[in-house]
Amino acid sequence: MDKQPDKLEVLMDWFLGDAKEINETQKKILEEQTALLNRVEELNQCIDSKIEKSIQDIIVRMSDSYNETRYKTKRGRFIAIILLCSILSALIGVELTLFIIK
Repeated sequence: MDKQPDKLEVLMDWFLGDAKEINETQKKILEEQTALLNRVEELNQCIDSKIEKSIQDIIVRMSDSYNETRYKTKRGRFIAIILLCSILSALIGVELTLFIIK
């Protein structure tokens, strides 16, 4: 006949069995957490690249807007100078015409 295990052996087997189950569960959870952490890192990189692209788009739009405003300002000044020159040349032409007529 086999000798029956004493209480200490039974408790140790029970404790070790539970410890093995807990250890396996912890390993599974650790693997899941590692996978989630990798996914979070991927998403962070994606977000970072989108933020950089958005910043670049804003810079390009602001630069385009500045250049457009600058172009309009230069064009407005150029038109004002042309109008002033036209008026002055018309006045000179009128004065010369009146001078020649008299």
